[in-house]
Amino acid sequence: MTDIQTRLFSTNYSGLVNQSVIAVVLAVVSVTSQEIMKRKRRGRHIQLEGLGSVESWEFGYLYQGRSWARNPSPPTPRGWPLSWVKDSITFPQEKLNELRGVDATLYVRFLRGCLLFVLVHTFTTTSILLPIHVHFSSDSISTQSMNRASITSLVATEEGLSLLWIHTCLLFWITLTWIGNLFYLCNGAFKFRAANIDSAMRSAESDTMAEREAQYHPHPHPQYPFQDIPSMDADHSNRGLRLRTVMVTNIPVQLRSEKELQEYFEYYLSRSLDKPSVGLPASTQPGFLNKLTAFVFNRAKRIPQNINMSPRQAADENQEGSDGAPLGHIPNSTQENIPVIDRVVIARRMTELASLLERREDILCRLETAHIRLAKKALLAVYHEVERRHNSTEDTAAPRRTRSRSADIENPNHNGHQNDSMDLLVQTLSPFLDDYELTSKFSPSRRKLNQKVEVGPEIELPRKEDADTPPGTIWDALLSLPRSVLNPYQPLIHLSVFFRGKTAPSIDYYTTKLNLLTSFITQNRAKAATEYHAVSTAFVSFKDPADARKACKYLAVHPNNPLACLVTMAPQYEDIDWTRVMKSTYRVDILRDWVVNLGVWAFTIFWIFPVGLFVGLVSIQNLSTFWPSLYNYLSNHPWEEEVIQSFLPTILISLLTILIPLILLLVAKKVHTIITLSAMHDRIMTRYYKFLIVNVLVFFCVGTAALQSFITSFKVSGSGIMNIIYKSFPAAGPFYVGWLIFTTAIHGCFELVMFGLPLFTYPSTQRQVTPRKRAVGIRPRTFNFYYWLPNHLLVIHILLLFALLNPLVLPFGLIYFSVETAVVKNQLLHVYAKNYECNGQILLIRIIRYSLDGLMLAQFVFLAYMAVLFKTVYVALAAVLFILTAGAKIIITRMCLAKFEKDDTREAQVVCRTGDVANSEDIPGSRNIPPEKLPYSPQNGAGGVEDHPSRFRTWRLPAWINFTYSTVPRRLRPSEQRQPNPFGPHARSFSRLDSLDENRSRASGQEQPPATTLGTPLHSPPAEEPCQPPACISTSLVQRHPPLASWDDEPRHDTPYDNPYYTKPITNSLWLPRDPLGLLNLDDTVDVYRALTTDPGAGDVGQWFGPGSSTSPVLQLPSPVSSEEQPSFLASRQYNGREDIDLPDGIRSRADAIDQGDHMESTRARRPSLFSRNRSGSSGSAVSNGNRAPRSLPPRSQTADGDRHEFPRKISFDRLPRSRERAYSYLPPPNPHLQSQLRGVDPGSRPDLHAQAEFVRSTASIIGSRPSLSHTNVTTREAVVTEAIAEEQLATEERLRKEHADAQLNHGSRWRPWFISWVYAKAQ
Repeated sequence: MTDIQTRLFSTNYSGLVNQSVIAVVLAVVSVTSQEIMKRKRRGRHIQLEGLGSVESWEFGYLYQGRSWARNPSPPTPRGWPLSWVKDSITFPQEKLNELRGVDATLYVRFLRGCLLFVLVHTFTTTSILLPIHVHFSSDSISTQSMNRASITSLVATEEGLSLLWIHTCLLFWITLTWIGNLFYLCNGAFKFRAANIDSAMRSAESDTMAEREAQYHPHPHPQYPFQDIPSMDADHSNRGLRLRTVMVTNIPVQLRSEKELQEYFEYYLSRSLDKPSVGLPASTQPGFLNKLTAFVFNRAKRIPQNINMSPRQAADENQEGSDGAPLGHIPNSTQENIPVIDRVVIARRMTELASLLERREDILCRLETAHIRLAKKALLAVYHEVERRHNSTEDTAAPRRTRSRSADIENPNHNGHQNDSMDLLVQTLSPFLDDYELTSKFSPSRRKLNQKVEVGPEIELPRKEDADTPPGTIWDALLSLPRSVLNPYQPLIHLSVFFRGKTAPSIDYYTTKLNLLTSFITQNRAKAATEYHAVSTAFVSFKDPADARKACKYLAVHPNNPLACLVTMAPQYEDIDWTRVMKSTYRVDILRDWVVNLGVWAFTIFWIFPVGLFVGLVSIQNLSTFWPSLYNYLSNHPWEEEVIQSFLPTILISLLTILIPLILLLVAKKVHTIITLSAMHDRIMTRYYKFLIVNVLVFFCVGTAALQSFITSFKVSGSGIMNIIYKSFPAAGPFYVGWLIFTTAIHGCFELVMFGLPLFTYPSTQRQVTPRKRAVGIRPRTFNFYYWLPNHLLVIHILLLFALLNPLVLPFGLIYFSVETAVVKNQLLHVYAKNYECNGQILLIRIIRYSLDGLMLAQFVFLAYMAVLFKTVYVALAAVLFILTAGAKIIITRMCLAKFEKDDTREAQVVCRTGDVANSEDIPGSRNIPPEKLPYSPQNGAGGVEDHPSRFRTWRLPAWINFTYSTVPRRLRPSEQRQPNPFGPHARSFSRLDSLDENRSRASGQEQPPATTLGTPLHSPPAEEPCQPPACISTSLVQRHPPLASWDDEPRHDTPYDNPYYTKPITNSLWLPRDPLGLLNLDDTVDVYRALTTDPGAGDVGQWFGPGSSTSPVLQLPSPVSSEEQPSFLASRQYNGREDIDLPDGIRSRADAIDQGDHMESTRARRPSLFSRNRSGSSGSAVSNGNRAPRSLPPRSQTADGDRHEFPRKISFDRLPRSRERAYSYLPPPNPHLQSQLRGVDPGSRPDLHAQAEFVRSTASIIGSRPSLSHTNVTTREAVVTEAIAEEQLATEERLRKEHADAQLNHGSRWRPWFISWVYAKAQ
């Protein structure tokens, strides 16, 4: 925001008119837009009563997304405009806590507390100081200036100096009221948490959890990019699993096995340990300095013990645990103090599987799009044919107009066979066109079919199942037709990897790609998890949640290495970023984190200089040099000049500031190794808060000149700093008054109308034609606390700072929080979902610490102001208040952390039924005891503290206010039998191995066509299919897709910490709209289990290679000639890419017409293909005449799985040839040099080589460089399979290239500081 010295703004009250007018205009536009868009229905749903489905609203997923949650919010009111304000204000916080959780309710309470705080001081501080400042100020200051309300104007007179004691008293009043506001906030947070624990207790004692598990409610934002199949299997052994599980990160290689890690915890938790941190609860991982200090102190305590030991004993003591593993026995341990561990899950590197699943989802979307295009083309052709036949006697030009259509649709010639095909197509598809007509507002090539009937108000069209329509759907009809009838309408695609420039049916190609990827996924999932490389993250589940918290408290780090085996309570399953977990390595660079932190601080500090230069470029003086007419115009129009001078820089800087969270998010994702979303968002929140306070508040008031002089000279004395504060801060009061008006409009109005990325992505969501992509686009949005909390804290800082310097800001701050409280509460109630739930801990701690920092900043500024005025008494009082506030910050933070720890312990006991709760079940009739009589009930004691019986009612502080900071209550370990070995053999479900399909199993009783397995030929001769309408359309291959299920964002405690890429089942079906011509409706879709390929035998989705195949699929594909001695065509024949593709009759002529056409756009420059055109050493000019390459090829994005990532081309391969390395050059053992390079690399960072890599190595000889002696033809099936193989080789090459570069980056040969290398060496 530049600074106060260079920023041009008006200090008069008239200057507020411009900001007020702009704010009012933004408010009117935003409110009007929001009211119109939230009432707009979608499609045929016009003026319908009730809420209905999310698909019945055009913007329902944006403005009332929570209405379709499992625990839905009430619908937004549709009465008068702004009727939602009353409902938002009066909605009780207790009910909001039930709907949204503690995080959202706490934030609403925070805004309400800010509103009440500003309201109190508007009627106290402002009412007292504003008349004093205006009346006793110097007469030289105009009454029209806002500077007259400043403290600088007051101290200019002797009378004003004598009234500064009032400011000192009000400083105490501000401090006490804000600390009281924090107590109000903390008390509410713990009440909400107690209510949720009480609800969890009632759920544990009832069958609501079983009912919840019996229904499928997906999470709105899963941390994996593919669509899985709901699993209804309930495992009661997972009760409270998250509350008794710890997450271990930075595990050394020696401990990356289930047995070793289990023995590590059993060994150290069964003996006395020194606490590895100072003053932290179990749920908080200590920082580096904290861990290092505790480590040095604990080692120092052992020095007297080691002095009396013999050298042999000292060596054994040092050897013990040097690598983290026990020495075979546990000294001084009994059966009782060994913790019972249920399971140990070591995260594995499954990057190949993750890549396959992501690419499979993309290919599935492309295949579904191709089917929709095919259906639309066929229906449009039928419509034209029906129209031609109807008007053949009246309009002879209609057939000519039909024949002149684009080359994408081939109108057959009027011969016998073509007429029979068209008759069959018209007879089969014409019933689906009864409600459609051709639009006339576009050119003939862009016309499309739309519904010709209009729906009146209060009327909804009947569904086609209820009307007189043909049996089945359009997909049943298309599947029943011979493929030769559909070939003229098949969408085509240019092959640009191996058969470069050739044309093939896109459905055949995408089906082949999909089946190949599905085969790889099935093979990878069929492997045991132990066959994958282990990474440095694991999840350890205990039988008793108390043991998990003990591990976090006493085994937070490795006893012999403070940087290894970092233990924290396991986060929520939805909070984990599994792609980052699979890439985590042991060598976490502390130096890199320090460098990044220094870089962020440098960016924060020096931001003001480039921004000031940028704002100076758009000033009127600079604009007048190259735009003189503008200068002449503004010289004659002072109002417009003032608007541009004050408003334009604010707009530009606001837009730049909005980009800061995105930049910080990019830095956190690309640089840091944070594996949870909550930790990443907390890191962004802290950095963004510091950025705002430094640039928007401190540097803006201090000025760039003073900052520059301080940086260059470092000689600014204490008195110089005091004088800068004395002059700069009070002068900025009038600017922040106008800034609050503008910020109120920006924050409130833009948030209400969802202006930004949610609204910008609406056109893309509206244009989606596949249900799969639309389902992702209409997911409910999430509230970014890391953006809003720093902005709201900034406003609080400004109000605390200027409450005494210029009390005029307080009434405008009251307006700001009035708007924000209503808007944010409405959005949290009706709009936003959540990725995770932190029970208010992160938000409350940040609010307490940062708001008290702002209060201390206000006290320091007041202290400096009084020091310049030589008011010693006031300086002393402000200093005492500053110290007391700092002490209150520490004490309140510690008390809150201790209370959170107790609540976590209590919740674990309630959910897991351990401790007193578990014992209560053994008492006869305990299940019938009312909740208020149960232990740890909110009615039985405040917040879990026993109520001492008393005859008198006494006023008591809340239970969380204590000064002991005790977090672990005394308990007796219940005597229980040891469970069987959790690492023994277990009955494991193999549902994850295959791509499951429930709907298809329901149709197993009907006759299914044989799936194309490994033993079937790639190409089957076309069958002689009679051209007659089918007597009955089979529906076994088309099933109705279930409507959208209500989503659930509530935290679950029973989800196992298994990799979703390894365990989540996937479906083998195409998710298509039932009516491809109508408006896409997710409640009216079908699942299709066979693709419309040119070869009917190759259309089974996901069943190409068969579920029982255990070898490389392509090597088992036999040739068309069935002979045991003759190998498959892939093994006996080698392709060079110049072969002609033998396309079906309905496609060949279209491919030739497209190749010969001049209307094709030229391709963009792309990277050279893996398969060079100089395969045979010839010139490469021999191109087939039947299907030759066009002069201009489309970009690779038309055939590949998406945009390819660019990776560094220059990698250290000393002994590799200069030509581009093949993918199989990364596969050991053919390249011993690469093995030597990876020797010593963390196994968790090595390239992932499994089914895909084995396939690439086994098919390396299929695509060779031998010259073709003659031009030969290949079938369409052979061409698409070979192209798919080439694509896989290219994709494997790029993935391995990137993973190899990452492995080299994490290699130990990099330069490291000596102390970091020494610390890591201690654990290896």
